[in-house]
Order: sequence, then structure tokens, then C-alpha cells
Amino acid sequence: MNTPAYPIEKCRSCPTQIIWAVTERGRDMPVDAEPAANGNVALSTNDKGQVVARIVKPHLAFGRKDLRLPHFVRCPQADRWRQR
Repeated sequence: MNTPAYPIEKCRSCPTQIIWAVTERGRDMPVDAEPAANGNVALSTNDKGQVVARIVKPHLAFGRKDLRLPHFVRCPQADRWRQR
């Protein structure tokens, strides 16, 4: 399976590479650039060219190798950036 290329940036708080995506509700969401075995975020591109993040339910994620983690899971400075 070919993984699409998304624009990658470096997190402003740690050395991790991230992809900025928009949630289905229109909120910005940093996502780790590298897929993870325990990932639950699927990325796609919408008709406006935006990267869209969608949370995948656990029973649908099994065996997928294209899922990523929200960057807030691993970033040591996540609380500094998180907005509610």
C-alpha cells in the first residue's frame, strides 16, 4: 500500500516530525508523521486540499499500517499547546 505524502513540519517543542491536519469538526490537530503500530488516526485530503484527521475505532484499526498517533500523546510539552 502506498502512503500519500503530506506536508511535514518539526514540532515547536520537541524534535518530532508532525503533520498538521484538520479534524472533522474543523480544529487543527498535530499528528505524528510516522505511522505507529498503536495509531488511531487516519489521514486523507479533502476537496480543498486540506489534510483531514479522522479517529478510527479500535475494532476497525486492527492490522492497519497507515494509522498515526495524535502528537499530543507523545509530546513532552503537550499541555503547553493543548486547547480545550
